[in-house]
Amino acid sequence: MKKMYNSFLTTLGLICRVPIPLKYKINFSFFSFFFPLVGIITSFWVIGIYFLSNSIFRLTGITVIIILFFQYLVFNLFHFDGLLDCADAFLFNTSKERRLSILTDKRTGSFAIFSGGIYLLLKFYLLNESISIINSSNLGLLWVVVLFFYPLSGRIAGAIMPAVIPPAEDPGLAELLKGYSKVLVISGITLSLLVFLGSIYLVTDNLLSIATIFIPFSGAFAGGIAVSLLSYKLVGGYTGDSIGLTIETGELFYLIITAELLRRLF
Repeated sequence: MKKMYNSFLTTLGLICRVPIPLKYKINFSFFSFFFPLVGIITSFWVIGIYFLSNSIFRLTGITVIIILFFQYLVFNLFHFDGLLDCADAFLFNTSKERRLSILTDKRTGSFAIFSGGIYLLLKFYLLNESISIINSSNLGLLWVVVLFFYPLSGRIAGAIMPAVIPPAEDPGLAELLKGYSKVLVISGITLSLLVFLGSIYLVTDNLLSIATIFIPFSGAFAGGIAVSLLSYKLVGGYTGDSIGLTIETGELFYLIITAELLRRLF
């Protein structure tokens, strides 16, 4: 139990930008189990911010900016940095060794600035569109919960990567995850989806709705596999930055699918 306690706080401390006041020893033994589960904490965080800001502001765009600001401030800046680093490394036509060198370079290049800007604009648009449809159609809590579980999708995508490809030649995070357990990651993903299902069950008993709302999670698995294959091809495996890219990709794919469902259904 002590090892699990330390692993949970290690996972949370690595992903969350707010200092954890509890004492613990760094332990990655159960990192693969807790990795997707941290997405639940992030999801409830953005749900709370949505309800607070949506009750104050009538402009959906302001609500979206507040949601993204506090999500990235507390949880996602570390992952967004990985997206930027990977944009500089992966979009540059060079050798594997040079790409690995770029990933460790602290400077931000033009590929990163362009890709990061487009990414945030697209994320803003998708959230703005989805919230507008939910509010204008009075869809209630079901689709609010579905929409704002997109952080869980990102963590599921990120958890998949170390389970399907080896670590690259990286002395950082990838080195710490060499003992990554496929059994534990499957268990963590399964439990996190059960928590999501339980949250949905609290706001609806429509089985058809329950089946429909699982569709966006296909984005998590598609994003996890796609970026894993890309990272393996370009740098020979995963790095801390490519895991960050995978998390951001999983969130984006989930939002695209959810926005499409909302537009087509309502």
